[in-house]
Amino acid sequence: MISIVIPAYNEAKWIGSCLKALTQQTALESFEVIVVDNNSTDTTGEEAKKFAKLLRLRLITEKQPGRGIARAAGFAAARGEIILSTDADAIVPPDWIETLYEELKNPNIGAVTGTCNIADSSLVKNALFNWIQPTAMFVFRLVFGFYWLSGFSFGIKKSIYERAGGFVKDLQTQEDIALSFAVRKLTYIRLVNLPVLVSGRRFKQGLLKGFMPYLTTFIDYFLLKKRVYLSNER
Repeated sequence: MISIVIPAYNEAKWIGSCLKALTQQTALESFEVIVVDNNSTDTTGEEAKKFAKLLRLRLITEKQPGRGIARAAGFAAARGEIILSTDADAIVPPDWIETLYEELKNPNIGAVTGTCNIADSSLVKNALFNWIQPTAMFVFRLVFGFYWLSGFSFGIKKSIYERAGGFVKDLQTQEDIALSFAVRKLTYIRLVNLPVLVSGRRFKQGLLKGFMPYLTTFIDYFLLKKRVYLSNER
């Protein structure tokens, strides 16, 4: 079985589109979907339950805020030997499960990651983001020697995840990159060109302002070794 983990905090507006995309997968393998309600104050849980008859869906609650602990809760509950990760505001393509699963069947590949696009901003902003995001992943690999695992689209063998020590639970952002640094010591992380469509809501005030919190947090946590605790904003 394949497990798909989706952390969600106040995602009532987006979770339906995310889960609908999972009902349209071409994969022949059986899969479960674990939505981790991170103590939402809106109707995220109710919206997710609407898909209970269409998907093998489990809704669990993690009351402590933060993406690190929410993802960790979902991965701990996963029954599959392959675990895929996406976000509640992401729409995965129909061959997403099939593609990531096929890559992970290779005994030399323990994890696989993907890129993302946005389509709900201006034409210029969409085009710039859709070039910057994958380019940043290539630059990261040139500097650090591996691709990072993107929370909106990655897959990993459960055994590798457990050996890597799992997510840093008190990280409320960049928890996926923190996991990547541990995973790369154990296995090769492959990049697939299969963009996931995500919301451009983080970039309403511009790409620079949207990217800056990620950049400063990366510098603080990974380079300066500071502890960072950011808001539960998605």
